[in-house]
Amino acid sequence: MLSAPLFVYVEIDLRRFIVLFVLGAATTAAAQVTLSLGIHPDHLALLTFVAPGCVAFVVGTALAVTGLLGLAEKYQLIAQRLPALFSEKYIASEMELPLSRTSDLNASEHSFWRAYRHAAFALCLFITGLLVISLLLIESSFILYMTGLSVGVGVLGVIGLFWSFKALRTARRSHWGAEETCQILESQPNIEEEEETQRSIKRARWSGRTSHKGLYTRQLERRTREANRR
Repeated sequence: MLSAPLFVYVEIDLRRFIVLFVLGAATTAAAQVTLSLGIHPDHLALLTFVAPGCVAFVVGTALAVTGLLGLAEKYQLIAQRLPALFSEKYIASEMELPLSRTSDLNASEHSFWRAYRHAAFALCLFITGLLVISLLLIESSFILYMTGLSVGVGVLGVIGLFWSFKALRTARRSHWGAEETCQILESQPNIEEEEETQRSIKRARWSGRTSHKGLYTRQLERRTREANRR
């Protein structure tokens, strides 16, 4: 059973993995730009310039992948509990849940994984697009190469930022819905416990009505006897 501190821990880890992905993506993009600037024949960079770019590219990619894997793990930690909770916990008709049934959970999972793929694809698009531009303009003059590279960085950067931001926001919303639903259901009684409670209430009410009726009958009989004596 997930406790409240664990939910807080998952929430903190989720933000941490989002930050890791953003930091890794930014580092990878900066390294890709640095390497692209250093491979033109008219402006070949020294090994001391290229090596840090390669290291930054590897580190940034590792950070981005770690962030994505962490997002998936933390979402699965919450979502895998929901099917059992839907079948075990008592859900009142007046309860307002972000995810109230299995079909809602399936839609949430579909939305999360689509956003997950979009976030990864946005980073791959920037890296691949910049590499393609570099290869296409490698034989041109350095000024034209720089111009094309600058335009590519601007266009691909805007597209990547917009796509990544939208994807991460959708993933966070899907995670929030699953987390909120799981947290509410964890505090609810089991179906068997609720049914037993309802039966106990009905027995208590029936017993109360029976006792009241018996008392009224005895009083009526006593008044009848007194009337007959008179």
